[in-house]
Amino acid sequence: MTRHHLGESSPRSPQWFDSAHQADILAAFDTVLAAGLHERAHGHGHSHAGPRPERVRELGQLAAASALPARAALLRWGALSPTVRHQLLTSWYGSTQRASAA
Repeated sequence: MTRHHLGESSPRSPQWFDSAHQADILAAFDTVLAAGLHERAHGHGHSHAGPRPERVRELGQLAAASALPARAALLRWGALSPTVRHQLLTSWYGSTQRASAA
């Protein structure tokens, strides 16, 4: 099985097996739940804020039931909004990527 140049293709993605990343993702997910999912329900259909509340709950339940921390982190990541994901990636990798890409 060949390795797919993970480093090059997506240098700014969570390390699913890293316990620190798992903990950060869980904390971010808990924050999303604590903020209340229902607030976003009344808007103009699809907002860019992230998955629908029922989807977030479903992913959270799947993550909680999972025996694999990496899978749980992946599921919770899927429930986060793009903004929250960006904040996590920036906290892990800094914003050096943007400077070099410019």
